[in-house]
Amino acid sequence: MQALKELTPVGETKMSLEEIVRELKDRVDIQEVMHEYCRHADNLDAKSMVDLFVDDCVACYVPGSDDYILRGKRQLTKMLSDALAVTVSGSHHISNVEIAFDTPDQATFFSYMYSWQRFTGFPTTADCHRWGRYEMRFVRTPAGWRMARLILLSAGEYGGARMGEQLGRPFPPTFE
Repeated sequence: MQALKELTPVGETKMSLEEIVRELKDRVDIQEVMHEYCRHADNLDAKSMVDLFVDDCVACYVPGSDDYILRGKRQLTKMLSDALAVTVSGSHHISNVEIAFDTPDQATFFSYMYSWQRFTGFPTTADCHRWGRYEMRFVRTPAGWRMARLILLSAGEYGGARMGEQLGRPFPPTFE
């Protein structure tokens, strides 16, 4: 244990072994929720996607207008169900994950994302390839870690018009 104390950088809060293990497990659990979210999106399963959110969630998949802010699971379910109803197939990926614990039961999640979607109107409606970022707040619940806030920012799209939404954003992300 002495070696751990000697390796702790000056000014950094010392954590017990139990706190370190808990935080590492929490990081894995949060990332697993995101992997599950992507899998459900690829399976066109809006209900299972929404199950990964808290009841009073706030989600914004198209930033820039209050018209696109979804409050609560009911609004989120409707939007995702409508969007997935015109989707034939998709593939969602996340990388460059950063997680900061605001408290032991609340974390800010930041990652890059790539998604591809084919729509029912293909070939008239082009496939959409999107590169962007997720900014999220996770909270610990009795059911495990769940999403409380979600913002999807598009850095660019092929087959869509959104671009540069990540520019000028604060880091770490803020949600209020």
